[in-house]
Amino acid sequence: MPPPPVKTTKTNVPTKPTSSPSTRKPQSPPLVPAQISTSKATTVPTLRAKEKLNPPLFTYAPEISVPARNPDVNVVKWLYRAGRAYLTFYKTGISHVRQTLKLAKTLREKAAQIPNKSTSEVLTRAEWQIVRRSRSDALRLPVFGLLVLLLGEWLPLVVMYITPVIPEACRIPQQVQRSLRKLEDKRQDRLRRIALDAMRLMSRDRPPIGTATSAAPSISLPKSGQIMPVTTKKWNEMTLFELSLTAAQLDCYPAIFDWLPLTAPKFLLQRNVRKKLEYLKIDDKLIERDGGWAALGKEELQRACVDRGLPVLGKREDELRKALAKLEG
Repeated sequence: MPPPPVKTTKTNVPTKPTSSPSTRKPQSPPLVPAQISTSKATTVPTLRAKEKLNPPLFTYAPEISVPARNPDVNVVKWLYRAGRAYLTFYKTGISHVRQTLKLAKTLREKAAQIPNKSTSEVLTRAEWQIVRRSRSDALRLPVFGLLVLLLGEWLPLVVMYITPVIPEACRIPQQVQRSLRKLEDKRQDRLRRIALDAMRLMSRDRPPIGTATSAAPSISLPKSGQIMPVTTKKWNEMTLFELSLTAAQLDCYPAIFDWLPLTAPKFLLQRNVRKKLEYLKIDDKLIERDGGWAALGKEELQRACVDRGLPVLGKREDELRKALAKLEG
C-alpha cells in the first residue's frame, strides 16, 4: 500500500515582476556637463579687451542738453536757461577731470612699484593713456576753474576762443569740431607749402651724384586731399624733405614756422618726429597686446586716427576703421 501523499503548504512569496521589453521604463541619459555657449565664451574676452583699450567714460566729456529756442520765448530768458545747462555741463566736466587725475595718481603709484619695467609694460593701454592725458589737464584745471567762477553762465560765449586752456572733459561738441577743422586745414596747408618747396628742400640734403645714397626720397609728394604714407625710415635717416612731410602729416611740425618765411631746422624736425614716432610705436604695441584694433571704442578710434594724421571730420565709424586698418596693415 503506497504511503499517503505529503501535504505541502504554499507560502505567498512576493516575486519580482518581470516586465517585457515594451513596458520597461526608459533609462535617463548620463549627465553631461553644461557647455558655455560660443557667444558667451567670445563675449568675455571682448569685454576685457575693451576695458584694457578704452579709458572709463568719466575720462571723456559728459553729454550736454541745451534747451531749444522757441520763437515765443524771450531771448534773455532762453540765454539764461542755456547758460544754466552749460554751467551744469562744466561742473560735471570738472568732476570728471578730478576723477581722472585721482585715477592717474593711483596708476602712477602702481607703475612705480615695479621700477625695473617701463610704465607701458605695467599698465594697460587704457591706463597708460589716462596717465599721459592727465598731465595736460592737470595744468588746465586751475585756470578753467577760475574762469567758471568769474564768468559763470556766460562762459560759453568765450570758450570757443580759449580752447587750449579748457580741459578735454570740459569741451563742448562745437568746440571739438572747430578744433578738428583747424587741425585738418593746417595739416593740408603745411603739406601744400612743403610740396611747393619740394625741390629746394630735396636739394638741401642731396648727396653727391653717383653715391649709393643718391636715390630718390622714400616718400612721394602728396596730392590734394591724399594721405601721405609715412616713411619706413628711422627719424635719423630721413632727409629734410622727408622730415618736413612726416612732421606735417603727423601734426608735429613746429607751429612757429607757419608764420615765419623760413624752413624749420632739421634738428627741430628730428626731435618732434622722433617723439611722435616713439609714441605711436608704443601705442600700436599696446593696442595689439591688449585686444587689437577692432576693440577700440568710437572715441578712441577717432583719437587714434587723429594721432596718425587721418582725416576724421564727416567720416563714419566704419570708414575710420577701414582707413586705420589700411594704414596699419
